[in-house]
Amino acid sequence: MICRKCKETVPDGMYCSACGAKQDIAHRTKRGNGTGSVFRRGKFWYAQITLYSFEKDGKTRQKRKTKGGFAAKKDALEYLSTLKSAEARTSPTLLKLYESFEAHDLPKLSASKQIAYKKARERADAIIGKRIDELTVEQMQTVVDAAGSHYKARDIKNLLSKLYQLAMPEQYVSQNLAKFVSLPELEEKEPVPFTQDEVDKLWEAFADGETFVGYLLLMIYSGMMPGELFACKKSMIDLDRCEIYGCGKKTKTRKTNAIVFADCVSPVVSELMDWQRGDKLVNVHETVWYNRYHETLQRLGIRDLPPYSCRHTTGTEAARQNLNAAIVQKIMRHAKITTSQRYIHLGTEDTHSGINTITHKKMA
Repeated sequence: MICRKCKETVPDGMYCSACGAKQDIAHRTKRGNGTGSVFRRGKFWYAQITLYSFEKDGKTRQKRKTKGGFAAKKDALEYLSTLKSAEARTSPTLLKLYESFEAHDLPKLSASKQIAYKKARERADAIIGKRIDELTVEQMQTVVDAAGSHYKARDIKNLLSKLYQLAMPEQYVSQNLAKFVSLPELEEKEPVPFTQDEVDKLWEAFADGETFVGYLLLMIYSGMMPGELFACKKSMIDLDRCEIYGCGKKTKTRKTNAIVFADCVSPVVSELMDWQRGDKLVNVHETVWYNRYHETLQRLGIRDLPPYSCRHTTGTEAARQNLNAAIVQKIMRHAKITTSQRYIHLGTEDTHSGINTITHKKMA
């Protein structure tokens, strides 16, 4: 035989007669993915299966389960099925449940929800390898508290609840402990509309040749949402009727009803259509558009309000014009009037104007 170490030709045997190297080296025996493996250590053989993989210190690691003490390799191989069956009867880890959720339930959700749950999975990395029947409320609360905001914490809690809902029918757990996790207080700032002076500055900038400002005017004089603006195609716009069809977002009411814009903004829409190539009304990436939006407000000396403030301006101005509440609801394309009321932001001056309409006949 040829020695595996010194490569000399020597008589057959367990050890090389030239260098003394042992010739029969036991190697770990790998099998198909998910079937486990066997290896020899010392005098005995071991059966091993991988439970799950996880990230730690920037490296992918694996949690394994091993059973040793077999005198023969055959015995270790035969025990692999027993080892896997025993593991199958134990409660799954959050990771196993998430993989099932990701494969079957996640694709059915909206794109934004899918992104939210994937981010929540990343933020729950500290507990993702734990078995769901061993998970405590305190462990989940620690992860949720570290999220940093109400909405991020809410997404983690919702994801954990989804995983509990997968585990409960199989009787791995008896109740959803995620419901006992507390969320941080929601500190929402009240949306602010643009003032009349700020709207006048937009009109002046548009008249001076800043066509981009037309997007803001279109949203202010129609109640259009930013997402609807990005989805809008020129073929959806009827300039004669001052209506836009087919780019409504979120609710059934917004999707089925036309977006109606004011007559005064019709020339603005026409110029935007001529300004952009192709059929898209906004023919640049959303990030580029948002960057230019904020840069434009800063340059014009207007408060750096979010694009959604345009829609709030629509509702506020409609109320200032004393439009019927039902008409305001139609303009905003809300299913309920109470929703439209959240878009109306009147100040002290509006209060004075309103109270002064109440006069005594003899004083009028």
